Amino acid sequence: MSVEENKKIAQKFYDSIAAKQYDEVEKLCHRDFVYYPQVDNVLSGAKSFVDLERLNMDPFGDFKMEVEFMIGESDRVAVYLIVEGDLQTEKYHGMTVTNKHLRMGFMTWLQFKDGKIIEKRAKYDRFDIYKQLGIKELSLQ
Repeated sequence: MSVEENKKIAQKFYDSIAAKQYDEVEKLCHRDFVYYPQVDNVLSGAKSFVDLERLNMDPFGDFKMEVEFMIGESDRVAVYLIVEGDLQTEKYHGMTVTNKHLRMGFMTWLQFKDGKIIEKRAKYDRFDIYKQLGIKELSLQ
């Protein structure tokens, strides 16, 4: 696959997450897909990734997820996104919130194999998310 084809798949991947079309998200992932939400933590399988995305994104109801830019080389594409929305609940990951609006940027690094995403790495500021939501006491679970 070319870099441009990989970028199209990456765009469809994030468009599908934003639309909460999780079945489509899974279809875009390779059977050996792995996700690194942090450097030394790994989740194996597209279902594990989708389950985590549901926990992170579904409490926001409708939200905007805008791809700001992509840079690709060989079998990898870096994607910078902005996510913005309002939390629809009083808690987020079990923690009480005092503010509901969130605007965050994050960078992801996708690797492709056989026309599908085989690896995703994400870098974002979790503390900033908690700060924006007004979370005072952090759960370390």
